[in-house]
Amino acid sequence: MSLLRLEALSKRFGEHWALKEIDFDLEEGEIVGLVGPNGAGKTTLFNLITGRHKPSSGRVWFEGKDITFYRPHEIQRYGISRTFQSSRPFARMRVLENVVVGRIFSGKFHLFPHTEDTNMARQLLELVGLAHKEDALAGELTLSERRRLDLARALATEPKLLLLDEVVAGFSPLAVKQAAELVQRARERGVTLFIVDHFMSLSLTVSDRLLALDHGEKIAEGKPQEVMRNRKVIRAYLGTRHDDEAQSAER
Repeated sequence: MSLLRLEALSKRFGEHWALKEIDFDLEEGEIVGLVGPNGAGKTTLFNLITGRHKPSSGRVWFEGKDITFYRPHEIQRYGISRTFQSSRPFARMRVLENVVVGRIFSGKFHLFPHTEDTNMARQLLELVGLAHKEDALAGELTLSERRRLDLARALATEPKLLLLDEVVAGFSPLAVKQAAELVQRARERGVTLFIVDHFMSLSLTVSDRLLALDHGEKIAEGKPQEVMRNRKVIRAYLGTRHDDEAQSAER
């Protein structure tokens, strides 16, 4: 049984189809990159999986349970967490407190922090390289540090599946390499990862498979090297001229 299964998942906004009948299975323990040009439907897909939007048709299954019309907090407590394109820390709270909040709102929800919540938060800050910043205000962090905090907060909810939306956007090559190491550490903790990565700087490094979208449709799926040679993917990213060049090279 797949950890996550999408069945003919579609979403329409007015007359515009953001997604069209997406079928996909994600297995436990995988890292899968979700790639495609701007407007391909990547974030919309994440929003449907996490209950932020409801599909126009199709189904979302998680561990064999139909969660299609569950609310976001219900889905989160079943074990799906996410980060967003725009980092959203509690800017006036300390870094450590931000992570503790994630722990409080895990599947073991409770109103007041326990000692084990603080201990876990410190472990996660160590994992993402922010242990020395635990007393800093979250609003004072750099972009790279806020992204690391986003990851720590998401891991604090103890997810089975973690969706990372453009987690390395604006990162330097060194920061991307560090993010790849963090993703691998998250997998070592037993987390399955689904990563939106427009420029593929992270996905090509860490992913077992890629799922490629364009104009709301699935155009390729498979090993990263296979997907990057796919003519539809080349056309979506680079245009028909580069696709013609690829065909000529094959001949």
